Amino acid sequence: MRVTTLSIEERSARSALMLSLVASLLYGSQYVVIKNGMGGVNPLLFGAATMGIGGILALLLVHRRKRLDLSIFKRWEVWAGTLFATAMIACQYIGLTLSTASIGGLIVGSNVIFVAPLSAIIFREVIGRKQALGVAVGLLGLITITTGWDLSSLGSSVFWGYLLLLIASFSIAANYPITKFAVKVMGNDEWVMSFHLLSAFFLLILSFFIGGTGEVGSLSIPAVLFVGLFCTSVPTLLWAIGLGSLSMTTSATVLLSESAFAVLLGVVLLSEPLDSMTVLGAALVFLAIFTVSRTVTHKR
Repeated sequence: MRVTTLSIEERSARSALMLSLVASLLYGSQYVVIKNGMGGVNPLLFGAATMGIGGILALLLVHRRKRLDLSIFKRWEVWAGTLFATAMIACQYIGLTLSTASIGGLIVGSNVIFVAPLSAIIFREVIGRKQALGVAVGLLGLITITTGWDLSSLGSSVFWGYLLLLIASFSIAANYPITKFAVKVMGNDEWVMSFHLLSAFFLLILSFFIGGTGEVGSLSIPAVLFVGLFCTSVPTLLWAIGLGSLSMTTSATVLLSESAFAVLLGVVLLSEPLDSMTVLGAALVFLAIFTVSRTVTHKR
């Protein structure tokens, strides 16, 4: 009986890992699309449009399942998730205007560095030696990517773009524990719908105060549709479902493969250059992914 129970848990964990991996592939593809398609559009308006499309998709799913309950908008989890989602999208999209798609994906996708200590503090999850080593190596890789170990780069616009991307990465990490709490009192689809719709609303308001609409290019609308349809609510739903069977640290570590997909697509599709320090930093980040993700910790 014990063996049967463990096999069921293992299958559940493997399924959750596959869902998280698919989510990371979709997340990783967004950087190339945003970088190539945003053009002169206000990044905040672009973000509002993509989040709005994702929210509408989730709303249709909720409505189809006849689970629409407006009382969820009174929950603190929804408003906390909206706060971090709004900060994440704003910082990520603006940061990408100052960075390449490949480096942007590396930085944002490395949110496990923040998730691990948050999971230990909030949920008392045990962080093993391999995970701790992976976090340390990943942090070293981030420093290498963002500064190149050259202090003179700290005042450049590129560095400020990296800093915004780091804030976006932390905002993603902060949504992990919030999601853990939220899915205990509402469905995954309700959770995704709520903070996507609200963050789209706040991003739209911010865009009117900061920068206006900008200039819409020929690729802007297709890029908004692609990111909105395939890189917002869909991967978030897959990730939220997988998070139910994985620890926060394990889930975040699997999603680090988002960085690998972003770098690969950026170099192949956009011919983005990678200098020696960026390659070294990327290697350290990928080593962190391999080190931490070798051991799958199933949520007990």
